[in-house]
Amino acid sequence: MRLKWDKQYLKYSLYGFLTVALSILFYLLLNNAGYLYQIFSRSFGVVRRLLSPFIIGASIAYLLNPGVRWFEKRAYSRIAFLKRYKKLTRLLSILSMYLILISGIALLIVFVAPQITNNIRDIINNVDNYYTFTTEHINRWMDDIEAFSSYNISELVDARLNSLFQNAEEILIYVLNNLINSILSITYGLMNFIIGLIVSFYLLMDKESFKEGIIKVLRIIWRDEKVANIRIFGREADTLFARFIVGKSIDSFIIACICFLGLKIIGIRYALLLSVIIGITNMIPYFGPFIGAVPAVIITFFDSPLNALWLVIFILALQQFDGLILGPKILGDSVGVTPFWIIFSIVVGGKLFGVLGMFLGVPVIAVVRLMVNRFIDRRLELKEARQKVKDNNIST
Repeated sequence: MRLKWDKQYLKYSLYGFLTVALSILFYLLLNNAGYLYQIFSRSFGVVRRLLSPFIIGASIAYLLNPGVRWFEKRAYSRIAFLKRYKKLTRLLSILSMYLILISGIALLIVFVAPQITNNIRDIINNVDNYYTFTTEHINRWMDDIEAFSSYNISELVDARLNSLFQNAEEILIYVLNNLINSILSITYGLMNFIIGLIVSFYLLMDKESFKEGIIKVLRIIWRDEKVANIRIFGREADTLFARFIVGKSIDSFIIACICFLGLKIIGIRYALLLSVIIGITNMIPYFGPFIGAVPAVIITFFDSPLNALWLVIFILALQQFDGLILGPKILGDSVGVTPFWIIFSIVVGGKLFGVLGMFLGVPVIAVVRLMVNRFIDRRLELKEARQKVKDNNIST
């Protein structure tokens, strides 16, 4: 007896099998999401450690590229002798940017780092005084509260304070015990930075060849029209990133300088350390000023509660100046993202990648917004073109 194959029945059976199989696979993925996340995190950490010199080198090359381009087109191109030697012009431009970078790092190490180190050492040495200051004030407040209350609050507060400072002491001991590991980690990071400088040099020297290689690969995958659109999108994304990073860096540097001068005039202790904290955290939009203000106010409060109040007022005034005057002048509408999406990108980026994610979340969401807008505009153009063709066919 010969069997007859029903193609329609076979097709529906295949659809049903695929549906069940995909449902089981989706259930297994959800059921093992934590394990898969651990594997992904571990694998990502290994890959990041292996590629960290190249990531650092690419980041340095990206940050130095605008300066290299400026030296190449505006400075050395005006020298008649160098116009015939493009490689030499490129080399001198790169070396000029390296000189600026290394000089800036050297100035920080020689003038800024020792003062910050002294401030931190002074804070560590005064931990006992801070503890005494805090307990005295809290005991005085508890005595005032217990005068009107029947509860024994002071014992509970003392127990909490002792536990808090005991934990702080344990953390300090742990840090000291792991000092050798910290030194090795710093040495490893320094080696990666040096290798990254070498990698960035070759990336900047041969950036045109890298671009041509990427374009050739894209042309293998997509049509020339699609590759041209990708190149246009890449230029726009690069402009967004560069404008935000450079503009925000200049803005934060100016804020740190103004903060240092203001704290010196007010007479705040550890002015340089606090200014550096506020300047660095100012790189994070919206939340940065609050993140930087919290440790600055706490450190100043232990030295003088009145100065801490003046510091709060000064930081609020400084951030208003930055948000209303300085920031718009430097950044303008550099990313074109609404406040909701800025907050969303900062929160999600911070959860996934920490402080770096909070900083890079804004330009990343701006690039995603640009990509979505380009896709929507392209689909609308195609829809309008089809509608015109359809209208022409109907009219004829």
